[in-house]
Amino acid sequence: MIVSDNDQCDEGRQLPAGLPAEAVLRRLLLPCGEELLLVAMPQEHDGDGQPPHGTPLLAEAATAWVAAATPAATVISVPLYGCHVVWAPGRAAVIGAPSRLEALATAVTDFADREADLRHLEQRCAELLESLDRDAPHAFAVDERTFDQRDALAARFREAVAVRGRLARAAPAVHAPPVHPPTLASQLGERLRDRTRLAERHEFAVDRAELAERLYEACGQRAAEFGIARRQQGLEWAIVVLLVIQTTLLIVDLLARGAAT
Repeated sequence: MIVSDNDQCDEGRQLPAGLPAEAVLRRLLLPCGEELLLVAMPQEHDGDGQPPHGTPLLAEAATAWVAAATPAATVISVPLYGCHVVWAPGRAAVIGAPSRLEALATAVTDFADREADLRHLEQRCAELLESLDRDAPHAFAVDERTFDQRDALAARFREAVAVRGRLARAAPAVHAPPVHPPTLASQLGERLRDRTRLAERHEFAVDRAELAERLYEACGQRAAEFGIARRQQGLEWAIVVLLVIQTTLLIVDLLARGAAT
């Protein structure tokens, strides 16, 4: 479920400059924890079902507002059956007939949550990959110095498993087949997923998480083998020490008996 502050849609906030007075601004908190500012702009259609002449101007103003907060991000603009949707991470705008705005807003917020969740997972994968070159030798051999890093390696292994689990749970929504019969909301969601290459990004993130998991699993195996070998070596030295002590006592006893006779 997607909610705003205090679990209510925070509507009627002060509108940014350049947007029409009838627009409604919502500040939504997505389930993934990211905030989304959504502007809904009602636009009545002409009698022939075509969008009014002011729609391109509204779309231009909406695009400028969406791009203002995230200039480095790719702004996605989707015209759809007389409606217009503009999205970028953190901001979105929907333009259309009042009867369609709620469906458009729901589709955008659902997509925004999935994209934000995937983006966070991609960042976590990138952080894991930064450690791969440094940790790759530990998958082949472990010594006393690197054995002390086993807790850090175990933490990165748990992170890789957690990321893979999150990606697995996200897969059904990311790779959902087209809805039949199609609806306005389903088509908008499909076009947004296509424009942002959500499915390809998900598959790439899965590959990176699997790579990290395999590496740190191998590191864990090497560390476990080294720990077992070190314990065995300690046991062997303990046996040697006991044998030396036993031999020494035996020699002392024999010398004492020889001196007595």
